[in-house]
Amino acid sequence: MKTKLILLFTFITSISTLAQKNESLCKVNVEDISKITSFGYLIGYSVQFKNYSSKSVDGIYWTAYYYNNDNTLIKSEETAFNSTNLIDPIVSGTTKTIARSPRVKGASKVIIRINKLHFVDNSTCSK
Repeated sequence: MKTKLILLFTFITSISTLAQKNESLCKVNVEDISKITSFGYLIGYSVQFKNYSSKSVDGIYWTAYYYNNDNTLIKSEETAFNSTNLIDPIVSGTTKTIARSPRVKGASKVIIRINKLHFVDNSTCSK
C-alpha cells in the first residue's frame, strides 16, 4: 500500500511539472528565464528566446504565468516583443533576452508560453 501511494504521488507531481513547462513555437524556443524577487514580490524577469527557424523574427507574443511555491497560479498576462528601428529582429540562430517588470505579489515562478510569432517576411505562426 505504501508503495502505491508513493507511485501515485510521483505520478501527480510529474503531471504538474509537465503542465508548467515553458512552451516553444515554430522553432523559437524559450531558453532561459531569470527572475528578480524582493519583499515577497516578483518585480522582474528576463526571458531568453532562441530562434532555430530559418527566418528572422520581429515579433513574439507570449503569455506569462506566475506561480507561487505551491505551484498555484497567481496571475497570467499577455505581453509581446516587437522589433523597431532601435531593436533588431531575432536573426536565425541567435538569442535575444527580453526583460519585463510585472510586480506580482507572492510569485516565485514564471512560465512562458509563446502564442504567436511574426517574421520579417510578414508570415506568422500561431497556436
